[in-house]
This record gives sequence, C-alpha cells and structure tokens, in this order.
Amino acid sequence: MSLLRAWSTLFMLSFRRLLWSVNTMMILFPLTGCALFLLRRRYQSITRFPRAFDLFSHEFVLVMFASFIVPVCALAYATTSIGGDREDRTLLFLLVRPVPRALIFLAKFTATLPLVLGLVMGSFYVYCRLAGPVGQLAMQIYQPAIFCMTLAYVALFHLFAVSFRYATILALVYSLFMEFFLGNMPGIIKRLAVNYYGRSLIYDVGVAHGVQPPSSQLFDPVPAQTAMWTLLLIAAVGTLAGLIVFQRREYRDLT
Repeated sequence: MSLLRAWSTLFMLSFRRLLWSVNTMMILFPLTGCALFLLRRRYQSITRFPRAFDLFSHEFVLVMFASFIVPVCALAYATTSIGGDREDRTLLFLLVRPVPRALIFLAKFTATLPLVLGLVMGSFYVYCRLAGPVGQLAMQIYQPAIFCMTLAYVALFHLFAVSFRYATILALVYSLFMEFFLGNMPGIIKRLAVNYYGRSLIYDVGVAHGVQPPSSQLFDPVPAQTAMWTLLLIAAVGTLAGLIVFQRREYRDLT
C-alpha cells in the first residue's frame, strides 16, 4: 500500500510539473503553426476528393504531423520527465528515498505517456476537423499509426533520458535529422527509424483511399501488420531497456 501511495504521489507531482512547464508553452508554437497552415491550405476547397486526400496525407499527415509534431511532442516531455530532475539535481532526492528505482521510472513514464498521447491525439483530432471531409477520413484510418508512433517515441526518449545526460539534444538530432537520413537510405538501414514504420503503416492504409505511394526505389514499405507490431515492440523494448538502465546506472554527476 505504501508503494502504491508513493507511485501515485510521484505520478501526480511529475504530471503537474510536466504540464505546467515551459515545454508546454513552447510546443504550442508548432501546434498553432499547423492550425494556421490548414486554415490557409483549405483542403476542403479541392473538388476531387481523392486528390485532396492524397495532398492532405502527404503534405500534412506525413511531412508535418508524423515526421515533426509527434516526435517533438514526445521529446518535449519524455526527455525531461527524468532528465529535468537530473539537470536540476532533484533526482538525487528521489534516489535516496526508500522507494525502488523501478517504481520511480514507472511513475515518471506513466505520468508522461497520457500527457503526450492526449496532446498528440487531441491535436490530430482538431486538425482533422479543420481539414473537413478529408480530415475526417484521415482521423478514422490513421489513428492507429499515430498512436503506435507516439508510444514508440515516448519509450525511446525515456531510454535516452536515463542513458545520456543531454538527452533532449540527442533526441532532437535523432528525430529531426538522423531519422530523415536513415529513412531515405537504401537497404535495411532505414528500418532503424521509427518514422519508417509509421510511414509504412500510413501508406498501407491510405492507398485504398487514393494516396499515391512513392516509388519502391525511394521507399520500400513493410506490410501494415509488421509495421504496427514493430512499433509496439520498440515501445515495449524501449520501456524495458530504460527500466533496466535506470535500475543499474550510477548517476555520478548528481553528487
């Protein structure tokens, strides 16, 4: 019972700290930019629905939302969930408490996950409503891909946070630069990118509704089921690996 009380207390403290942080204010700028882009682009004014849906899928869902908004929202909170305590040196006070490290990690992770999922899925719903009929269809068929990508990024960036001191910088470099190059390289090297599996899933479900996939020479996707299970596996392995690293690592920079 005492461990449950410790988890709930740390969960609520972490959730409030993340919610009312400067990261929330900073993330509002790209979210507002996406809304202004949709209002200006006006996909509902395009008469041919397949053409409008193809443009919305490529320009907004793939380029702006899945490749930028999802990882940025994840790293804004996942890397600072533990990394913020590490930089402020308040992590030392948590580690000296009679609370298992595994419980601390899980409390931080569970405080971050609903915040990121709520922000990503909630903003995606609003954007799809702004886009009109094409957005309503996109909301129906792209939700699983966005959801699984968010899980994978949150788990991966928590692993970064417990493994590296400057996790936010590394996560930013990985999500905005490395994934771009890895995802466009030939061969199986592109399968190291979370974004690759998200795009594979989006293309697979979007083709039936008029989305034109890129040339197989430029992008060779995996089947939708494989992409979804891989994203879930990344989320599970990333969470477990982060738990193990946090359990065993000595943070000498805190003393």
